[in-house]
Amino acid sequence: MLKNKFYTFINVVGLALGISSSLLIGWYVMDELSYDDFHQDAERTFRVITNGGAYYQLATTPPPLAEAIKSSIPEVEQVARAFTWNHSTMRLPLEEDQSQEKVFRETAIFIVDPEFLEVLNFKLIAGEVETALRVPNALVLTRATAERYFGEGAVERGEVLGKEILFGGSRDARFVSGVVDPGATHFPFDMLVATTGYQEITNSDNWAWNVMHTYLKVRPSVADDPKKRKALKQKLDQIVEQHARPFMAAGELGPEQSTQLEYELQAVSDIHLHSDLMREHEANGSIETVYVLMIVAILIVLLACINFMNLTTAQATRRAKEVGVRKVLGAPRKYLVFQFLLESLMVSLIAMLLALATVEILRIPFNKLVGKDLIFDWLNHPLLLASLVGGIILIGLLSGSYPALYLSAFRPISVLKGKLNSTLGIGRLRNALIVFQFVVSIGLIISTALVVQQLHYIQTKDIGYERENVLVIKNDKEIQERWKEFKEALLQQSQVKQVSFASGVPLQSLRSMRDFREEGAASGQGMQWFLIDQDYISTLELEVIAGRAFRVDRISDHKSGLLLNEAAVKALGLEDPLGKRIIKNKGENDEEQLEVIGVVKDFNIESFDRVVKPVAMQYYSPTYLSDYAIVRLNTGDVSAALAQVEGIWSQFEPENPFVYSFLDQDFDRIFRAEQRLGNVLKVFTALAILVASMGLLGLVAFVTARRTKEIGIRKVLGASVVQINHLIASDFLKLVLIAFVVAAPLSYWMVERWLNNFAYRTEISIGIFVLAGLAALLIAWLTISFQSIKAALANPVDSLRDE
Repeated sequence: MLKNKFYTFINVVGLALGISSSLLIGWYVMDELSYDDFHQDAERTFRVITNGGAYYQLATTPPPLAEAIKSSIPEVEQVARAFTWNHSTMRLPLEEDQSQEKVFRETAIFIVDPEFLEVLNFKLIAGEVETALRVPNALVLTRATAERYFGEGAVERGEVLGKEILFGGSRDARFVSGVVDPGATHFPFDMLVATTGYQEITNSDNWAWNVMHTYLKVRPSVADDPKKRKALKQKLDQIVEQHARPFMAAGELGPEQSTQLEYELQAVSDIHLHSDLMREHEANGSIETVYVLMIVAILIVLLACINFMNLTTAQATRRAKEVGVRKVLGAPRKYLVFQFLLESLMVSLIAMLLALATVEILRIPFNKLVGKDLIFDWLNHPLLLASLVGGIILIGLLSGSYPALYLSAFRPISVLKGKLNSTLGIGRLRNALIVFQFVVSIGLIISTALVVQQLHYIQTKDIGYERENVLVIKNDKEIQERWKEFKEALLQQSQVKQVSFASGVPLQSLRSMRDFREEGAASGQGMQWFLIDQDYISTLELEVIAGRAFRVDRISDHKSGLLLNEAAVKALGLEDPLGKRIIKNKGENDEEQLEVIGVVKDFNIESFDRVVKPVAMQYYSPTYLSDYAIVRLNTGDVSAALAQVEGIWSQFEPENPFVYSFLDQDFDRIFRAEQRLGNVLKVFTALAILVASMGLLGLVAFVTARRTKEIGIRKVLGASVVQINHLIASDFLKLVLIAFVVAAPLSYWMVERWLNNFAYRTEISIGIFVLAGLAALLIAWLTISFQSIKAALANPVDSLRDE
């Protein structure tokens, strides 16, 4: 190792880079795959989802479904629901030593059934599962929330249970009955609230009100029995036929659309990576991303191993005479095999130790890259550590097997006469391995470029509204009757350009469905529906392509005006929509006759990977629903603008915290998984290229060392540096071209499958493939030239002297 420092460096560093890269990705993948696997009986715990066919797929179900399941499906052991509560202001009671109340704004609150912690078994670190949500006015907090309210270490000191928290605007006293460690879950929460006082919500018999996340645990005999699972699904279908479909046919969906309605079971452990429905708790991960990163990790390790094996076998030619001398002096073959394998194992183990150190050093930047807080606690994962050590030993044994078994078998006389030189050059196997390395490198370059291109396409495509410099204030009914005064106060600020109030904003979760049909039509069309004021169109910079927007001076607009997007016009079959009479929720208590006054160009209110849905908008008036204040800021000093808006909020709502988000950040958050994939691919593609280039550099160094005398003779005979560089580089560059021919179609196939996940996608350009091929050739040429030019510039006298 010390005698061949250059090759040792390439072997150790290349292998360490490969191992550390795969370990980092491996920890990320392991974390993604572990979501919700901590629940007791996770294999028989499911979420019920609503499948509305072509109209919607929801992660939520109506309130009465749970009771219907309990009463008619004996295969189900337990059912529990969670209702997403509005953002609320919480306070701790004022104590004698305090000058003012401690005020908190909570945005992750859920009203849950008493059985909730028995169905989803979050680890309870204080309190009892059986009673935590059954006592009156109970609150269950996460550890982080408990420490935020009562101080770090309060849970360990037993100072949390029984503590009083004043809940919401009414300041009802509720008491902490439990503290949980939520773990890695699709269900992020800060507070779980017992159903005390919320019977109006939990006992609702409205089958069109899909607001409950419903979870159930099937009996042990059902989980593994396909026939019983099928029987359970049939009973869910009977519930749809008896209750949900008649209710929906008369209202929200209409007779025709309601035929597509059904309830389905979704394994709770599958939600994080396999579910992308409306009304998810948050943007989930992606199983495609996990698969891609697993493949990348495996490929990088393979690249490093190939380097190791190539250089080990290449160097074996230099040791052929050593083997011959040892055998002449009486060394048995088994000792030679042991020597070569031990040397290879030593290199592997040193690389592993360096890789472990590298992983720990890179932990913090890697966590920032993937948006996680991973801790590499090897001692708590002995199986993983054992697998790592076993893998390193296997790599060492495989890499050392060629010189150990092949060289040790030669007859000493043949070796000492130099008859092996012609058989141990760059053979077919080594060429194949080099081609494989560049197939991987080129494939990663192409894939990364296309992923980045798709992300750029998403971020720059016209989505129908302008999301930059738009502040969205979550208005949990704080600003109601005074909404006009609040709006006027904001408009007087120098940094505020426009303000609008609405019950629905793109990318926000608060949206409602209503049935709409043309007057005289037999059936209706379920559509997204929300209320907007006269400034909504201009604030979001939507485009009115027919008719006009709402006007504050037109009373008819307030009472019966209706705006539709293009998708809604198409769904209703309106050829000339302006002036058409539309019935909203025919036969229901809130039935209205409306008139279409304008058509808005389609805009994405949901994730960009879904087609634009039909949208109907009426004139805004404060309702029982939470809504939003949308503020378009002047470009410039965003922090100053934010301070001005927050100042006005404090004037109107001094006791309620200011909760907001920026629309462009909300947009980016939805594509968090894709953005992480793009960022991770950039980094690890660069590492893969580096590893492959290191291996190529080592092989070129070996080849030039073997051809030193040839190069010296060529120089004496007049060969230029360029000619010698071309001589050495041409063979390797041919292999890179072969690799490009293989990598291009494979990359196209993989990226095409990934792009099919998007409703709107970029076109795959042939230019990216050409650039990737040229980039690979350039990288290979620079790598080769570094060593070949160095050899070509050497004094030929030095290389020929020993002759």
